[in-house]
Amino acid sequence: MKRLVAAIAAVALTTLGGIAIAAPPALADVLVNQPASAVCVGKTVTVGVWYQQFSGGSRAYRVDVYGPTGRRIFARSGQAPSTGWKFWRVRLTHAGKYRTDYHVRDHGAWRKYGVTTRARRC
Repeated sequence: MKRLVAAIAAVALTTLGGIAIAAPPALADVLVNQPASAVCVGKTVTVGVWYQQFSGGSRAYRVDVYGPTGRRIFARSGQAPSTGWKFWRVRLTHAGKYRTDYHVRDHGAWRKYGVTTRARRC
C-alpha cells in the first residue's frame, strides 16, 4: 500500500504572511504567499511564489484565483524563482468570496492548497 504523506504544512512568515507547501524532506519547498482573508471591493490581494533552492526537487507551480461566481479571473504557472519572490496583484472588483488555489508538484502529482478571501463593500 502506498504511504500517504501530508504535503501541505502552514508556516507563518513574519513579514510576508506566506504559507509553505512543504513536501517530504527529500523534496523541494515551494513557498506561497497567502492573500489577505478580507479586503474592500476594488482593492488588490497579493499572490506569489518562491522556491527554496537548497531543498531540491520540483519548482513547478500553478496559481489560480476564482471570483464569486466561480469564474477564473487570474492564472499563472511555471517554475518558481529561487532568487526571490515572484508576486502578482489581483484586483477584487465585486463583493463576495474569492478562492485562490496554489498547486505544486510532489512525487509527480499535483498537491493543492486553497485560500478564501472575502471582498466586502467598505
